[in-house]
Amino acid sequence: MPFLPRRARFHDVQDESVPEAVTRSSPERQAKALELARFAARIAEENRARDIELLDLRQSTPLFDYFVVITAPSRRQANAIISEIDHEMKQRQEQKLGIEGSEEGRWTLIDYGDFVVHVFSDEARDFYAIEDIWGDATRLDWRAETAPDSIPAPDPAPAPDSPPQGD
Repeated sequence: MPFLPRRARFHDVQDESVPEAVTRSSPERQAKALELARFAARIAEENRARDIELLDLRQSTPLFDYFVVITAPSRRQANAIISEIDHEMKQRQEQKLGIEGSEEGRWTLIDYGDFVVHVFSDEARDFYAIEDIWGDATRLDWRAETAPDSIPAPDPAPAPDSPPQGD
């Protein structure tokens, strides 16, 4: 057998992927996630964050809807931003699913389920280039107060009593 990297011997190099994420079932939930993501971005701005981006990932992945990407000028400022976002989300009864990376201070991820906040140091933001990895994501105006018209309406479900549609 010719030499193949370990991963290639046991798995396909890349699984086939669906070009678009699955349709979301709740526009209200998406609107709330967008509202909270924008709120997190504004909190970060109030706490001296820089280069704030809001990425719409609904067409890229079924795992989450939005990324808030932030650069903190210092480790101390990153901790203040993270703490303030966490505090304000708790005030709104939004529970985080997890937080990763806060020990190192280079990249902290706060997962709220439908949206994720990434707080980077300058060096980590350049190194990981998360906006390039998710380059097909639409950048949204996080300062806007209303949800964009791009939130898709749910697919209409057939009424329970209606007969199936045939060809």
